[in-house]
Amino acid sequence: MQEANPIRRLWLLRAMSILLGLLPFAALEIYLRVGSPSVREAWDTDPWVDLHQLEPLFEKNLASDRWEIPDTRHNFFCPDSFPNSKTANTRRIFVLGGSTVQGRPYATETAFSTWLEFQLEAADSTTEYEVINCGGVSYASYRVARILQEVVHYQPDAIVLYTGHNEFLEDREYSSVRELGTLRQSLIPLARYSHIASWLNSKFTNPPQSNNAMPREVLTRLDQENGLQKYERDTEWRRGVERHFETTLQQMIECISESGIPLLLCVPVSDIVGTPPFKSRPAPSLTDEKERDLQSAWLKAQGLEYSDEVRLAAAKECLILDKYHAGANDLCGKILFDRGLTELAQPYLIRARDHDVCPLRATSSVISAIKRHANHELVYLVDVPKHLDKKNQKGLNIPDGIVDPEWFIDHVHPSIKGHQVIAQACFETMKSLPWVQGDAPTSTYEARVNQHLSNLDETYFARGKQRLEGLKRWSRGRAKSPLIENNH
Repeated sequence: MQEANPIRRLWLLRAMSILLGLLPFAALEIYLRVGSPSVREAWDTDPWVDLHQLEPLFEKNLASDRWEIPDTRHNFFCPDSFPNSKTANTRRIFVLGGSTVQGRPYATETAFSTWLEFQLEAADSTTEYEVINCGGVSYASYRVARILQEVVHYQPDAIVLYTGHNEFLEDREYSSVRELGTLRQSLIPLARYSHIASWLNSKFTNPPQSNNAMPREVLTRLDQENGLQKYERDTEWRRGVERHFETTLQQMIECISESGIPLLLCVPVSDIVGTPPFKSRPAPSLTDEKERDLQSAWLKAQGLEYSDEVRLAAAKECLILDKYHAGANDLCGKILFDRGLTELAQPYLIRARDHDVCPLRATSSVISAIKRHANHELVYLVDVPKHLDKKNQKGLNIPDGIVDPEWFIDHVHPSIKGHQVIAQACFETMKSLPWVQGDAPTSTYEARVNQHLSNLDETYFARGKQRLEGLKRWSRGRAKSPLIENNH
């Protein structure tokens, strides 16, 4: 016992020395928080792009005492609102993401947010549910993140996030990330928590390059003349986009963690059977001779006068020369899928999506990041692809690992019935939350759905079909952006 006292004193002295050493930093942190509260507000935690021009989505209407999406945002968002005062009997849920969340090519009336609200109301008629749709057309995760940072202050009981398809739409450079240097890269993850990190950044590091300042609203490559030509095989740029997505997702989950709000994180889903790549190009590293051989084999693979066996062999010959040729991967996958060989078809179809030179669908890297970061006590993963994989190629009720193409009306947008399945998946996941009351009676829910659909006139569906045609032309770089038209 007598020998323990000197040891205890030694550890006590060491602990006091460490505390004394940290004291100046604690004092500086307190000083900056009290004396310079704007320091952190000025810090842009996104190391790739400057987002300072982005404005809040909601504005307060003093006359109605409601928060509303203003008219000026209706080219990208559908109208929605919620009361400034939230009653004790209200559950408020925000649904965030891109055009899939909005219900395109239709609108929020048939989006999964509406069907989710009906599910919740059918399960618990004693509670008032507010499911607010914040889906922005062509909105990538870094724009969605700003909306999430906003809505956590509006007393949400849960947030649903469906994002990942729009990451490759806007022009931005990633050379500035490679040039940031060790100091700024180390400050980025600390800036959310420390005024000292923000202050050091403002004093001793350079801001992101000015050409990465994002416009107030989305301007995609495909919105511009010859937009499809802007897409080329650029592995470094693609990796930068995917790293940017993962960093943004991480920041959103940190925001959720700080706020203590449950997050339903949806795995985005797309059609890989009925949608060919939007652009296919040979690898730039090919020699002239190999590129000629590739072009010759690719012409043969596309020749409808040949048998499927000959076309499949020609497509595989292309892939020997260029493993990631999107078109050849797609053709191999389609032929094998049509033969019922779905296990063999799946890797080809996934590579065709992932290496589309104009990637308008979430890639495997984006999907993997979502699944990887769902490992958090406040994050609940909604595996949407699993819920939309109900049949095999022969139409039997057997999942085959490939999402059923009949759930889609284009490359990423589900049909109305597909939205209902997504809502059901979200509702099943929300049962893990303590305030969700069991199952919704099927008859009650279906009656509400049928009544709602009967109240939508023919104009609603005609407008949706018109938008769909515009979306198809836009995705192929053949028309002006469908975003220009008003949602209503």
